[in-house]
Amino acid sequence: MHLIVFSSPRAGMDEEYNTWYTEVHIPDMLEIPGVKSCTRLRAQPVGGQPPEFAYQADYDIDGDAGAVLKEIKDRSTDGRIRLSPSIDPAAMKVTVWESL
Repeated sequence: MHLIVFSSPRAGMDEEYNTWYTEVHIPDMLEIPGVKSCTRLRAQPVGGQPPEFAYQADYDIDGDAGAVLKEIKDRSTDGRIRLSPSIDPAAMKVTVWESL
C-alpha cells in the first residue's frame, strides 16, 4: 500500500516547508509502525498550466493503511507529529493506493 499525500506550502514559505518536511515530518512519519519509507516529488507545470499541488509524498505502507491513518491522526492530535505553519492546510490531499 502507498499513502500518497499531495500538498503545497503557504505562499513564500517553500524553504521553511521543505526544511520542515525533510528534517521533521518524514522522521516523525517513519516512527509510525507500518510506514517503511518516503519518497518526495516536486510537481512541474504541464502545457503552461501550474500544478494543483506543489509536492507529492509517497509513503510505502506495510500492513493496514487504516491503522496507519488512525495512528497519524492520533499522533497529530497529541503532538507527536509536529505540523509546520508553512504548510497550507487548504492545499492538501491524502489518498491511499494499492499495487496491482
